[in-house]
Amino acid sequence: MRIFFLLLILIATGCKDSVKEKKIDFKTNFLEIKLLETTPVNPRYTQLIASDSGEYLLLLNDFKDKFQFLELPSGGIAHEITIQREGENGISGFNAGTVTGWDSLWVTNRPPSLVLTNFSGEVLKKVTIIDDQTPLTVIRSDFDRRMHQYGNKIFGSQPLFMDHHGMNKDAIQRQRLVFSLDINTGDVKWYDVFYREDYWDNGKKPSGYSWTEKDGNLYIAPWHDHEIQVFDMASETIIQRKEVKSNHVNKPDYVNEILPMEKALANSFSSDHYKSLLYDKYRNVFYRFFLPSFDPKNLEEEYNHLDLEFSRPYSGVMVLDSELNIIGEHIFDKFQVYSLNNHFVGEKGLYISANNPFNPEYNEDMLKYLIFTPELRED
Repeated sequence: MRIFFLLLILIATGCKDSVKEKKIDFKTNFLEIKLLETTPVNPRYTQLIASDSGEYLLLLNDFKDKFQFLELPSGGIAHEITIQREGENGISGFNAGTVTGWDSLWVTNRPPSLVLTNFSGEVLKKVTIIDDQTPLTVIRSDFDRRMHQYGNKIFGSQPLFMDHHGMNKDAIQRQRLVFSLDINTGDVKWYDVFYREDYWDNGKKPSGYSWTEKDGNLYIAPWHDHEIQVFDMASETIIQRKEVKSNHVNKPDYVNEILPMEKALANSFSSDHYKSLLYDKYRNVFYRFFLPSFDPKNLEEEYNHLDLEFSRPYSGVMVLDSELNIIGEHIFDKFQVYSLNNHFVGEKGLYISANNPFNPEYNEDMLKYLIFTPELRED
């Protein structure tokens, strides 16, 4: 066991030639992992960790209140980190966390704070996160917005509007999206990174974004806007802003008032938006998920609308080159994948959960991933 942890080093981001002027084909395969104990088949946090001793899938098992390292492809549990809620090492407002290196697990907490634990679950550091421009009620670290370490700083996100229905358009430029924590000094710093100025020109779109890291840069991709911003962690500034529009994202979701649940869901279903952005260091490409609109009446069967919001019938993925140019787009078959969370990049491609609860092959006894592999070719 000790050997596993001594060898557990996150692989540094690689770099390959640009894929400009290339076309793309798509290949799919499957990975099935038999679960050895009660585990969510779509954990709300997953992180692939590669080391000299093999590949491990870090997942958050909410049923057990543990982080678990699963050996791939066997599914054997190599190690567990129990989340303690009380006592000296208690994290009462635990949300989720990110492994940043040997024996380092950073988690977000409520009231807003970052907590560093080791792999034994011992709390080593806890720092309150305060924004002097906007009173914060929460910060979160999610599977597609995990924390990133650069030098002695941990970079975190705060994508949510703190008063969506009460704020006006001008307040958007006071709600900063990125902060850092200096591990050595405990200093917290916020950066002038915002949703763009015209974000609410046509109505109050929801907040939310995904981000991914490449070569010391954070690529920030809002769920309800085409633009991607590139934040350089070294200079701590935005160095690029680029419109990256899917052909299938054309109808924004505007939430100008609090609506009854069914009406809010109907608006969501009739709109298009993006989800996760991931970087594939093995192919030097990005993947940007999107959720196209649909009409529940056309699904041939009746489904609970709240369930449909979490298990969308249709989803797609854009493949972007290293300069964020669109190479291709792909829409998966109805209920073929579960795209809300539980996807990651590995050496074989993009792993996407195939356990959509409305898929006839849904299986609660295993983690099942569709491996989506773009194959690039010269013109």
